[in-house]
Parts: sequence; C-alpha cells; structure tokens
Amino acid sequence: MPYDTVKLKSPPLGRQVVERIQQQCFLRMGVEVSSGEVRYEIFSGELLGSWDSRISVVPKYEDYIINKNGRPELHPCEPYLVVEASLHKVFCGHNVYGGPVEFQRMCSDFVVLLEELLGVEFPPARCWTVHRVDVALVYRLEKPQIKEFFDGIQLISFPRRKKGAAKYAMAVYFAGKTTTIKLYHKGAEFAVHERSRLRGFFTNLFASLHGVADEKNRSRVERKVAALQRLADRRLRAEVEIHSDKFQYDFGKNPRVDEVSDAYLQQVYDKEMEKLLREGKQAMDTVRESRAVMRRLQDMYGYSSGNRLYGFWSALCTLGDEVTREQFPKTVFYRNRKQLEDAGVSWRGTDVVVVANDKLIPSDFAPVRSDKRLCFLPARNREGFNVSREMLRNAA
Repeated sequence: MPYDTVKLKSPPLGRQVVERIQQQCFLRMGVEVSSGEVRYEIFSGELLGSWDSRISVVPKYEDYIINKNGRPELHPCEPYLVVEASLHKVFCGHNVYGGPVEFQRMCSDFVVLLEELLGVEFPPARCWTVHRVDVALVYRLEKPQIKEFFDGIQLISFPRRKKGAAKYAMAVYFAGKTTTIKLYHKGAEFAVHERSRLRGFFTNLFASLHGVADEKNRSRVERKVAALQRLADRRLRAEVEIHSDKFQYDFGKNPRVDEVSDAYLQQVYDKEMEKLLREGKQAMDTVRESRAVMRRLQDMYGYSSGNRLYGFWSALCTLGDEVTREQFPKTVFYRNRKQLEDAGVSWRGTDVVVVANDKLIPSDFAPVRSDKRLCFLPARNREGFNVSREMLRNAA
C-alpha cells in the first residue's frame, strides 16, 4: 500500500548536532551546477499542505509532559528534530503513480537521505517515533466518471465529521481528530501544484541531456509534462491521513517506526474509508441497482422487512442522509442504515432517477483496496522519453 506524507520525531540528539542543523535549515537548496536543476529543498517551517514537495526539518528544545492534572505542558528537554515530507515526491519526484509501499524501509531510506543532505549522523530510523502517516491509493477512472463519483458522494454525510467537512466539485475533505479523509481528482491538483514545478525540472534535465541549444528541448518538456497530466486526469486519489492522536489511542503512545506495520496502516485505511462510504463489508458484493437491492433485502430479511428497508433505501437515494435522518426516529434511522450496510447495499451512484440516470461511473466502484480499478502497476514510459526514477526524484 503506497504512503505519501510522513512525520517523524527523532530521539534526543546532541545540542551541537541540532544547532549545526538549525544553522543550515532555515532554507537550504541544493542545485546541480552543470544542469541547474534543484536536487532538494530543506526548510525549518511547516509544510503548506500534502502537495508541498519540500522537506521540513524543525529543531525542537521543548516537549510536552503530562502534569499532575493530566494536561500536557511544554518543558525544556534534550534537543530533537521533527521531520516531515511527502516521501512519494522525495523518492519519485511526483505522486501521480507509483510510490513507496514498505513503511519501515521507506522511513529508513528517508533518514539515510537526510544524513546525506545535512552531513550529520542520525540514530537508526527504527528508533524514531511516528506522528503522521498518509496512506494513499489511486484508482483508474475517466474524468467524466470521476466527476459523476463526486456528484453522487454529495448526498453522503459523515455525522461525526460534519463540522470539518468540505465538499467541492472534484474533491471532498473530512477532517477529524484522529484521521482526515481526502478524495480528489488528481488531474486538477496536478495542474495547480505540480505542472509548473515539473516543467522547470524537465527543462533543466533535457538541457543537460541534449544541450541548451537543442531546439527540440521545448517540445520534449511539453510532451513529458502533458503525458503526466493525461495520466493524472484519469486518476482518483483517496488518502487517509493518520494523526498523532490515532497512534496514541491505538498504541498508548507515539510508536517507534519498527512498531508500525504495513498491516496496521492498511487496516486503518480500510476501516476509515468504510465508515465514510457506508459500503458495508468488502467481502460481500455491493449492490445499488434498484431491482438488485430489493432482491438482496428480501433474501436477507424476508418479504415484509425487506420491503420496509427498500423504502428506507429509496429515501436515502432521493433525499440524502441529512433529510432522511429528520424523517425517522434516531434509533430507527441508525438501525435501518446498519441493516443496509450488513446486506452490502449502497445508496450512492444508484439507478434511481433523482440521483443518477445513464451513469458513467461503474456501479460497483468504491475507493477500497479490493476495487479492480486500483492502480498498483508502474506506468509505461515510451523509450524515447524514459526518465529514471533517480532523475525524477531530483524534482522533489
């Protein structure tokens, strides 16, 4: 399972080591003199967002300690570092496809890279503690299908995250205390945050490979960037951002890198995405066509109860969660919805006319790991435009 942004905290470090890092990290940029390409950029502030391709390295001299009243307070301590970066972009140069999939090895490679860039020696990555991990999956859909997916998801509510929810034409964002869920069209995000940065990188790269005077460099750059844009236009990206509070709740503390397994991170993604989409158990084929829903409910709950639940399902399809909740007692609403989930019945993207008619998106699509549109193979590059991952990583 690919990972994106990761935030790690180092063990206590010597004061001289931290001061040496602090002197060079307010904004440090490495540029290849022969080609002019930016190899890395390190700064001592917070990342602007998940799209930020820089590496954040923040020296700290204070840490939180629980006082006698059970509240955290800042107290002086041995200096340490908090580092944060999109490791997908650090190691691949972009996050359109691919990405690191082994969490512990990824963190180890990241700490080794920081040692090389900063010229210092750090404790092994297994001793660092984990404070944020973004688990990200990418699905292959055409742009009109992605638009229809977001049109359908507008009727879905997340009651416990209603306050922090944001819904847009091609993206939804559900912020929570322990996790944040993001679903968005990668093409739109790439055009805003990545296109110009990668255009600059490829300009320097092709000038170095073919010479500054080569007249074909401009077309090479545009074709390469356009190819990535076309690929991004057919990608739906789903992310679950796991916060420090989630790790503390599950582990009783912020765990070390060697205590966090891929299986645990996958389980968190599956659970949070299932709660959002209300798709029921992944092992059961999800149905959302009107006749199929009626047959499923009658088979599981009998003719009378099945028809009653079918009426409840129709209300969810036509009115949405919020309005339907107002029409039923609280206990009845949640009991009925739980029965729909247990039966593997969905009310998103159905064939009910009010919600969707002649729909483009496949009726069985959901951003879960079992979906057949999940992208897990590397994208194919034409031989003439093939750029190694090592070169592409320099764009980060």
